[in-house]
Amino acid sequence: MKIKHFIWPIAIIILAVLAYALYDKANQIHQSQALRPPSLHHLLGTDDLGRDFLTRLFVGSLITLGLTAFIMIGTIVLGLIIGLISAIVGKWLDSIIMALADMLIALPAIIIALVVLGFINNSVVGLCLALIIGWLGRYLRYFRNLARDTMTQPFVKFAPLSGMSKFQVTIHHIVPHLISDIMALVTADFGKLMLSISGLAFIGLGVKPPIPELGAILHDGKSYFYSAPWLFIFPGVLLGGFALICQILNRRHLH
Repeated sequence: MKIKHFIWPIAIIILAVLAYALYDKANQIHQSQALRPPSLHHLLGTDDLGRDFLTRLFVGSLITLGLTAFIMIGTIVLGLIIGLISAIVGKWLDSIIMALADMLIALPAIIIALVVLGFINNSVVGLCLALIIGWLGRYLRYFRNLARDTMTQPFVKFAPLSGMSKFQVTIHHIVPHLISDIMALVTADFGKLMLSISGLAFIGLGVKPPIPELGAILHDGKSYFYSAPWLFIFPGVLLGGFALICQILNRRHLH
């Protein structure tokens, strides 16, 4: 059982090292090899600049998944902290925070991200900040409501009798209970967030060349849909496949 706990961190580290090692190769330009179809030398062909498409898709997939994980973790951490403050302090602060959460929930996250990117620097950092803000409302309300329900449980109400401070009760009793219930929400939202990142990159926002993100690769490939369809089909299939896997994991978690 203990070995299983190390499988995911080790796999993530190996993939991150591979992405770093192959990043330069994914951007190597060979004009003489441009738009070559799939072959034994280039299993998925080459793009308009002669770059090996398999390498670009591999690195691009890891960049897309890494960005999605980073934004998801940032949203969860920020939502958890603010949601806990809202639930514990209550009163007027709770009303203000929940009103803000309702405003964020009322608008599609992608629209909020577009507005935020219009005011801040159109870069990867700006993309991360924009999507964290766009997805924050749902997690704020979720953590706040879950925290308030947990605070009514006997094991939380009687914890101060053992000499624990409010902060210790929050860290040792409330937070673990919240995190144990977050996986269903994460698996449901991971695919949607990933498509938001790639969708923004597809229209030229956030991730910019030469970073080989799947949405940016898809954007570059749409101009060659008829002459080199593999440049458009393969990244599209990858994005759809990742989104489908997230939905399958979510259904298994719910059952």
